[in-house]
Amino acid sequence: MHSPAFFAFVLLAGATIWLLGLTGKRMKRVIAPPLLALAAGALHRLIFGQVMPRDELLGLMETLCWFAVGFGVASIALRLRGRDIRSLLGTGGVLVLVAMAGMWVVTTMIVVWIFGLPLLVAAVIGAILTPTDPVIASSIVTGPFAERHIPARIRQMLSFESGGNDGLAFLFMFLPILLLHDATDGWGGPGWGDWLLRVGLWQVVAAGVIGLGLGHGAGRALKAARAAGQIGRRSLMLASLTFMVGLLGLMKLIDTDSIWAAFLAGLALATALGDEVREAADQYEEGGNNLAMVPALMLFAMAVPWGAWGGIWGAGLPALGLVLAFRRLPVIWLLYLLLKPGAGRPAPSAADQARDGVDPRPFRAPRDAWFYGWFGPIGLSAMFYAGAAHRELADPRLWPITSFLIAGSILAHGLTAAPFTRLYAGAARDDRS
Repeated sequence: MHSPAFFAFVLLAGATIWLLGLTGKRMKRVIAPPLLALAAGALHRLIFGQVMPRDELLGLMETLCWFAVGFGVASIALRLRGRDIRSLLGTGGVLVLVAMAGMWVVTTMIVVWIFGLPLLVAAVIGAILTPTDPVIASSIVTGPFAERHIPARIRQMLSFESGGNDGLAFLFMFLPILLLHDATDGWGGPGWGDWLLRVGLWQVVAAGVIGLGLGHGAGRALKAARAAGQIGRRSLMLASLTFMVGLLGLMKLIDTDSIWAAFLAGLALATALGDEVREAADQYEEGGNNLAMVPALMLFAMAVPWGAWGGIWGAGLPALGLVLAFRRLPVIWLLYLLLKPGAGRPAPSAADQARDGVDPRPFRAPRDAWFYGWFGPIGLSAMFYAGAAHRELADPRLWPITSFLIAGSILAHGLTAAPFTRLYAGAARDDRS
């Protein structure tokens, strides 16, 4: 750790976070901030080369992404009002589960077709690439630029979906991993029982119950401390995040899905604390996520297997195009047809949404489905799951393919975020006029 490469990493990470703090709002009008973090990591790699063995680098990246995604889903939950949560649960639950299943199947089939991998290995990659990244999605749908151009129903639903599906991706990824551990039996192996009992019931269902219970208890305790004058309004977000640090550690210690628990705990905490913590979370969102996002993205850029990419780019580019076009858009378009409000059901007014909660119908026109279907970025959550899959399977095919597709998604969504948002807002204005 006491080397020029380490101190250069600290310098570049600090300078990038500082620059985003100074220019982040203006930068969002041109490109998404994660691209700057990737550039900083690439610069470090160019100057110092590979500073440690790739397995160690991936392990460090997995840990940083775990913190970043855990804080990301928690801050998303804390930004939601209790009435927004109740409003989003029905449609949001359908959107999370159906969209995840569809994205997993489509991405898996693309990987099988383009790379010729066995179905179970492709299913692991499909699960890694399924979740919508909460940190990168938040960088797109928060801030004055997004609030001016994207309606609340789209912003809130995308945030809710990204928070939910990041934890539930655990279920999708560990099914093929457990079946691969029973390699002689394939899809019919005993891994199904382990997946249902250990992963499903304990690591996901029990983790959710524990997260909700602890989040509600922490919210009640913080509310009582606030009423007694023991904690100030500005300290609510810090207290909430320190609770989340402990929760993430606890859930890892008892071998559960800590990301899922953090999201549900955040929802319970937000419901208990009300608008005060939401306002604090909005302020945190402007810069707090960068503290974990920037180092994680830099490590990703430093761990990119350039040599292996050279061997797969001929298949990787078509795969990237197919993933960007078909991983999410067709599924969201189908959900638009199923979930769009019937004729004669006008959108609730701003006053109605302030009183009753955000509009639970995110898709009120075809442009909503196109925009929502495009902006489901792959990012830190995929890096976290890619690191976990590499640790579980040690399959040399996983990291080159997943890292290529993750990097391509970050570049594509980072470069199109601002212009596509303007196009979407312009189409909405044309319709109104």
